Amino acid sequence: MINKKYEILYNDFIEHYKRVHINPWHEINEEQLNELYNKLINVMDVVDIYSFKYFIDYIIKRLCGETDAHTKFELLSLLPINFRIFDNDILVNFPNNLKNGKLISINGINIDVIINELIDTISYGTEGKKKYELEKSLFNKVKLFGIPSLRESNELVFEIEKTDGKKENIKFTKYEKYLKDQLFDYDEYRYGNNATYRFVDNCLIYNHSSVQMKFKEKIESTIEMLKKEDLSNIDTIIVDIRGNTGGNSALNKILMDFIKENSDKKLICLTDYRVFSGGRYALVDLINLGALTIGEEISTPINCYGNSNWFNVGEYYFSVSECYFNPLLNYSVRSKNEYKNEVTNEILVPYIFHPDILIEEKKKIICKI
Repeated sequence: MINKKYEILYNDFIEHYKRVHINPWHEINEEQLNELYNKLINVMDVVDIYSFKYFIDYIIKRLCGETDAHTKFELLSLLPINFRIFDNDILVNFPNNLKNGKLISINGINIDVIINELIDTISYGTEGKKKYELEKSLFNKVKLFGIPSLRESNELVFEIEKTDGKKENIKFTKYEKYLKDQLFDYDEYRYGNNATYRFVDNCLIYNHSSVQMKFKEKIESTIEMLKKEDLSNIDTIIVDIRGNTGGNSALNKILMDFIKENSDKKLICLTDYRVFSGGRYALVDLINLGALTIGEEISTPINCYGNSNWFNVGEYYFSVSECYFNPLLNYSVRSKNEYKNEVTNEILVPYIFHPDILIEEKKKIICKI
């Protein structure tokens, strides 16, 4: 069954989705959606925000398939712990006293079971996106308390095997609000040292880890500072876009114009599994400027649905994709009629980016993000 409050919330989201999404039934049709809805409310009770989070994420995953990771229900409740995933190991990244410890279970349930239940609610088109969303889910209290294995619990007990082999249990309760000084810096976790640069030998290394609008002035001022630097002894520019999950792709132009003014330099681009949305536009721009790409595959197919249309229903926020982009073909579709009349199979074939030199991050170099 579903509580009336969450039934209204679901219906408001679906009506907005049908109205705004450029191609809402690209994976399942409306009849299949209604069948999925009825099946879910017959096997689970949607009675609080935790069960609703699981319910709506499960549905959105099946609406989105592999080509739309921008349509989502955004709700984050931070736990004072986070992890990095390497192969099949989930290692503590924060807090420092547990760093590199291995997550074994939650509430005595093997972590593989937890991961599989989380995957059932994560929209992704690449393995990198799946990994990144899993890492975020493991410190999102509202996400964890919604999955079947943990839904009836009032606390989360993380079993950690520390680097010395000893086990330690870390407990978090369902309704406790953790103080800011207990938590890690979420902005630093997401963006690192964005819009900064340094010189190493004959290389200029520029960090381009976000194009969120809040960084607009910093990006502009940093590039202005760079223009005043003496680059006569610099023969290589390395642009580090690792962690760039997007924002306003127009902010890429400030950096690209600077690079064009220094086209005599060798250009290298560093990538990782978190690069997404406007970050992948930076990647395409750099490739078009002749960059050698080094690192990992990214968090999205190059061509996909996007341009998030954010809206709220009361206190809750949703995003719906209102466009379709294929930047490799310099092609964008921005209306339902345009999509219906102009989109071809060639444009829709997912293009998965592969770096020129594949280097995957290893456990031994785990570091603060």
